[in-house]
Amino acid sequence: MTKRYRETLEEVAEAEGAPTVFAWRGKRYRVLEVLGHWREDPGWWRRPDGQPIRIEQTDMWRVTAVNGSAESRGVYELVQRGGEWRLDRIWD
Repeated sequence: MTKRYRETLEEVAEAEGAPTVFAWRGKRYRVLEVLGHWREDPGWWRRPDGQPIRIEQTDMWRVTAVNGSAESRGVYELVQRGGEWRLDRIWD
């Protein structure tokens, strides 16, 4: 089961483009493993009236992370779009 948050992350550290540490709601999480990475490339979409809209490139990362104790280990989906990071969902 997942819960969607879509909340901005306070901090993200990266190595070779992948997140290694992130901060959310005042807590720091260390990424243990990248489970998956996929990209939605920028593309043209159309509004119902036919006008084009531009979608920014979006990178999504599914990671296992921990914030200090083994009990806090979880699966998190992080999204990077336009230089901003957010926590999209958490699996329990």
